[in-house]
Order: sequence, then structure tokens, then C-alpha cells
Amino acid sequence: MKIAACVKWVPVVARMKFDTETRRLVREGVPSELNGYDVIAVQRAVELKQSTGAEITVYTMGPDNARQSLVRCLAMGADRAFHIADRALAGSDTLATSRALAFALQKEPYDLILFGFFSVDAETGQVGPEVAELMGLPQITGASKLEVVGDTTLRAERTLEDGTEVVEVDMPAVVTAAEGIAPEVFPGREEIREAEEREIETLTAKDLNEDLSLFGFDGSPTWVSEIRNVESGREQRLIEDATPADAAAQVVAFLKERGVLDLERRAARSVMTPAPGTVREPTGPEVLVVTELEAGGAVRDVTSELLAAAQPLAEAVGGHVVAVLMGGPDCEAHAEALGRSGADVVAIASDLGLQRYSTDAYSATLSKAIEERKPYAVLLPSTVNGRDLAARVAARLELGLTGDCVGLEVDGEGRLVQLKPAFGGAIEAPIYSKTLPNMATVRPGVFERFEPSASRVPGKITLDPVIPGETRVRHVELWPTDARDTTGLETAWSVICVGNGVGGADRIAELDPLRDMLEARYVCTRDVADLGWMPKQLQVGLTGKTIGPELYVGVGVRGDFNHTVGIRRAGTIVGVNNNKRAAIFRQSDIGVLADWEAFVPSLVEALRAEMG
Repeated sequence: MKIAACVKWVPVVARMKFDTETRRLVREGVPSELNGYDVIAVQRAVELKQSTGAEITVYTMGPDNARQSLVRCLAMGADRAFHIADRALAGSDTLATSRALAFALQKEPYDLILFGFFSVDAETGQVGPEVAELMGLPQITGASKLEVVGDTTLRAERTLEDGTEVVEVDMPAVVTAAEGIAPEVFPGREEIREAEEREIETLTAKDLNEDLSLFGFDGSPTWVSEIRNVESGREQRLIEDATPADAAAQVVAFLKERGVLDLERRAARSVMTPAPGTVREPTGPEVLVVTELEAGGAVRDVTSELLAAAQPLAEAVGGHVVAVLMGGPDCEAHAEALGRSGADVVAIASDLGLQRYSTDAYSATLSKAIEERKPYAVLLPSTVNGRDLAARVAARLELGLTGDCVGLEVDGEGRLVQLKPAFGGAIEAPIYSKTLPNMATVRPGVFERFEPSASRVPGKITLDPVIPGETRVRHVELWPTDARDTTGLETAWSVICVGNGVGGADRIAELDPLRDMLEARYVCTRDVADLGWMPKQLQVGLTGKTIGPELYVGVGVRGDFNHTVGIRRAGTIVGVNNNKRAAIFRQSDIGVLADWEAFVPSLVEALRAEMG
């Protein structure tokens, strides 16, 4: 068995700084490290090597210092290493990077090609599936478990929004590694010293392909116009050296002053803006919105958010909004609801082969629709399957793709401006595409949905489903998550986030009185989900949900960037931690330096006295 792993050497995000005068990130003096998701991908490869005798080859692309990522991988147990380095590669976006890696990987036959689910700097999650498409291989993205079954089959678990899916695929295949696939294991100094003496082969752009226009800025269909610093804007008050009762009284007074405890304001928040009452004529450019269905068949809420986000884009270009609905023979039943939520036209591809999400069938069907309809823009949700689909289609059609957008607008030149966060939300970058249609995935919970309008009756058209003769990634089973735990988190008024500092799954029930008093929902950090205390579907952050509650209370939460990027839209943030250096205090409006066991009961009593 031959395994390849593609890794990235990234700056330590917490150490990055932004120069407000030059409007650039300051990298000088900032240490780098092997991307965290790549660490676990390589570690899983090493475990497979130990059990199957596999050979591991690692690849990285980047400047001279990126060689250190390969040294770390060799020290972990990799056998060979290739450094793709050339000035001609500078400025490569995800598609140009994927081309370079695909050319390098095609030089040898591999049974398994591993990538990290994300890189913590760019946060796209696009390179793995784009390489898979360029190499014509099946893909499994976001694998939290991976094992070899027999001699030729891989079995993986994927954590979806509504459960855990088990799938199988015959090798060769591409897999992107998510949390849980392996522990983070770091080599010691002696192993690193020995690895530094080993050979690392260098590949130039011409070693990959004579046509250098495929790489770098010329080969990149997207470009960044500037970067913008994102200030937290939080008050960062810190209560310390106070009794639990005094601290609770101060927090309640602060929340009252901000209007967070106002029940009328809470009721008003649930009132949505009605969808435009008039259905546009199906003329002019199209803005395609790809509908996502839950495992049970219902339309996922994020689809309504995308329909709302598409309205100003369609207005700006003099076009209309088309909802693309792919599903089983009965999926047409959702057409009227999509129209009421903002679609002017519903384009329906129905077939038994589309009953359940499949990368091959969905990407083939959507790609054909895009080629035939030639829309202005295509919007997909930044869900597990939405990212899986978008990257595959973008690579197939050689389109620019901006992942995890938090803003969309049309500029004076008619270009789509796609606002993307990076470096854990520390910066935002307006991304432009050189290709049409523009293509973007949008984070759930960013745009407000419309109140459905009964007067909207959409037009309907039929799309041809494209069902491959072979099902390469086979669905085995789905273990559903209780919908009561996960439904509506993006629109919750208040949440209580459980951090590792709570101390254990058995301690969470002690927060129930606070949850009930605030009528809040539980969410958690990545650490808590990894420990199995709470479902992955409740995780908030870079690889979890994005939420925008009016009140967020973090209990025992450290507040690392990969978590706080998911709560940037929260109205008021309260942090409770007994470590004064906890990063959550820098992201909070008010923080309490205390043991939560003593403070939370006092907060409940203070809230009861205030709210009755």
C-alpha cells in the first residue's frame, strides 16, 4: 500500500499581526508550524503504515521554509518527501495549487492520498477535493475515522450536520482528515534532528508541466484585492477579586443595560423581513442557489439564507434567482416552499440516483446545469456536503471558488465581491473571480432568512440528472443526531457554550438552571466535542457552526481563534474562566475571573431576582 500526504507549513495564527498603515499581515518574527489538520492526517498514515506496512510519501508546496513541514513529517514516520518550490508558483490560489499537487502526485501510483480537512490560515478546505477531481479519483471529505477493510477498500466516518455517515470507497481515493481521525502526535527533538539529515527532493514548476501559465497568479481564477483587519470591538471588561454574588450582580446589571434581558426585544428578534412579494421575470443573468436537503428530506435552513443573500445580487445585475433542487423523485414537493422563500424559478433534477447526496452524481448534475445555463453566480452552503460539492464542481469547470463567505455584493463594475475571513477571522479579504460564473460557499447563520411569502409562486423548469454508472463512494449507514439538539442553533437568542474547563460530561447538567433561566441552547468547543462530552453537531468555530445569538455565555472556554471565529456576530459575549490569561477575555464584552462552580449558581439567583 502506498500513501501520499499533502501538508502545509503555516504561520502560528495567534501570533499574526496586522499593519494598519500598509494593510498587510506582518509575518516577520512570526513562527510557523505544521498545519494541525495535516498533523493528524500524517499520524493516521503512520498508524496505517504500522498495521499494513504501507509506504508514506509527503508533499508540500511553498517557499524555502516550507521544507520544515516535511522534516516534521519524516520525523513522525514518513518515508519520502517532495518539496514543490518555484517562484512561478507564487500567488497560486486553491485551483492553481491543486493543479501543481495533482501533477506531482500523478508521477507515482498511490492507493490513498491524504489531506488535512482545512489549513488554519486560508480555511478553504478546497484543495483536497479539487485534487481529487483533477486526478479523476473519488473523494471522502471530513473523515473523522478511517480504516482499511480487506485489501482494497477504505471505510470512513463523516460528521454531518444531522448525524454521522459511514461510507466506503475502493482505492485509489482521496481523503481529507478531520478531528478524531488520529491523535496529534509531535516528534521529539532527536527524531527531528535525524529527519533534518534525510534527503528531501525538490520539484520545480517545469518538473510538473511545461506550461507555466497553469500556475501562480496567471493560473489562478481568483484574486484578492486587499485585506482588512477585523477588530473585536468588544468592551473587554473583566471582573476579578469579587465575591460570586457581587460578580453576578455586575453581570446582570451589564446585561440589563445592554437590553439583553428585555423580553420584548427578544420577541421582536424572531420577526423576519417578508420575502419580496413579486416574482421576477426569468430574464437576464441568473443567480443559482443550490438547495441542500436534510437526511430526512426537509430543506435545510441555510438554503433560505442563501435565497435571501441572492436577492440584492439579482437586483444589481438585472437578473433573477434560481433555486437548484436535486433529490429523489418526490423532491419537487419542495418547489413551492423555495419560491415562497425567495426563488423566482426552481430548477428541478429528480432521480433515484439523487435520493441521497453523492459527490459523483451531484457534481455531474450541477456541472451540466452550470454549463447549460451560464449563470452570473452560483451559491452553495458551507456545510460538509456543500463544501464537498462546490470544490469538485469548481475544479471540473476550472472556476474560481471562494469558500466560507460572510458577505456578498456587486461592485460598480458588475463584479461579485466575495468577503472571506481568514486567519481565524483576524482578517477579511474581498475576493474577485476572473471566471464566470462566480462561485462561492456561504457560512450558515451569516444571512437572515426571509419570512416566506404565500404570494410568491415560482416558475419551474426541469434539469437533466446525470447519474454515473458506478457508485464509487458507497453509503453504508447514517447515525442521526437528535434534531432537538441541533435545529435552529444559528438563530438562537442565547447560548451557553461548554468548554473543556467545565471538567467533564457529567458536570454539564450543573449548567441546566442557567440554561433554563436564559431559555438558552447548549453549544460547545472543539475540545469538548473531541472528548465526546457533546455531539460534534453542537461544535462552534472554524470547523463547526457560525452563530449570532444576542447573548453568548462561555463557561470554561479558553477562547482560541478557531472557536471565536464562530461567534463574531454574537451581540454580547460573557466569558467565565479561572485563568486570567484565557483568550476568551479578549473576545468578551464582560468577563468573570472565577471558578464557574461558584459563580454560575450566583448568576442564576441574580437573574431570577431581576427577571422573576
